[in-house]
Amino acid sequence: MNKFKMICCSVLLFALFSFTAQAQNEFKKGTITLNKGKTVEAYILIDFRYPQRFQSSITYITPGSYAKFQKKGKIKKKKKIKLKPKDIDGFTLDNGTTFKTVTYVDLSKKTIGMLPKKICLEQLVDGKIAMYKMYSKTSGKMSYELSNVIMDSKMDGDDLLIDYIKDNFQLLVQKDTKNPKNVAFLNLLRLIGDNERVKENYANNHYGLRDQFTEDRKEGKLVNTKYETAFLKMVQDYNGALSK
Repeated sequence: MNKFKMICCSVLLFALFSFTAQAQNEFKKGTITLNKGKTVEAYILIDFRYPQRFQSSITYITPGSYAKFQKKGKIKKKKKIKLKPKDIDGFTLDNGTTFKTVTYVDLSKKTIGMLPKKICLEQLVDGKIAMYKMYSKTSGKMSYELSNVIMDSKMDGDDLLIDYIKDNFQLLVQKDTKNPKNVAFLNLLRLIGDNERVKENYANNHYGLRDQFTEDRKEGKLVNTKYETAFLKMVQDYNGALSK
C-alpha cells in the first residue's frame, strides 16, 4: 500500500471513529415514563442539531442495544424504537434533565401553528408555576438568523449551531391554565401578583429579570439563558414561598 492510500485510509478511519463517538454521545441514558405509568430504561437520542426530533417524537434504544452499539459502532434500524409525545408522560435523563409532554398552542403563529399539539419539552421547574423550554426547529420554516447559523455551521462545525440552539429558545410558563404560554404573552404582575413579597422583589429587581427587558427583545422573540436564569429565580422563589 503506497503512502497516499495509507493517508486516505487513516482519514476515513478517523472520520468513522469520530462519527461513531459523536453518535454514542447523542444517546443519553434515562428513564421513559409511558402514559400508563410504566417506566422503560433506555438510551434516548438527544441531538441538538435537530431538537425537533426529541420534541415531536423520541427515538431510543435498549441498554442491550446500546452495549452492542459501543462495541460495533452501528445500530440496526429495527433496534431504534420511536414514540410520539402522546404515548409518554415524559422522560428523565440520568443527569437530572426532565422532559414532559404538554399540549401547546403557538399564539405567535411562528413555530408549530395555532392548533393544539402535544410536544415533549424540557421542564425547568414544576409547581404552582411550571416552566418549559422549547428549542427552535432546524428544518422547515425558520428565521433568517437561524438559517445563516445553519449555513455557517456547515463550514465552521456543528458546535456553532448547537450553541445557538441552546441559547435561543422559547420560554413557556404555565399557571392555572390548561396549556403553557410563551412569556411574551404573559402579564408578569398577574403571574406573581398574588404574592406580595415576590412582587416587591420583582419591582426592586431582586431577580435581575428587569435587566433583561431591552429594546432588542421584542414581542415574539426568543429568549436566552440569562433571561431564563433570572425568570427561573423568580419562579422558584414564588413556588417555594407558596409551599411554606
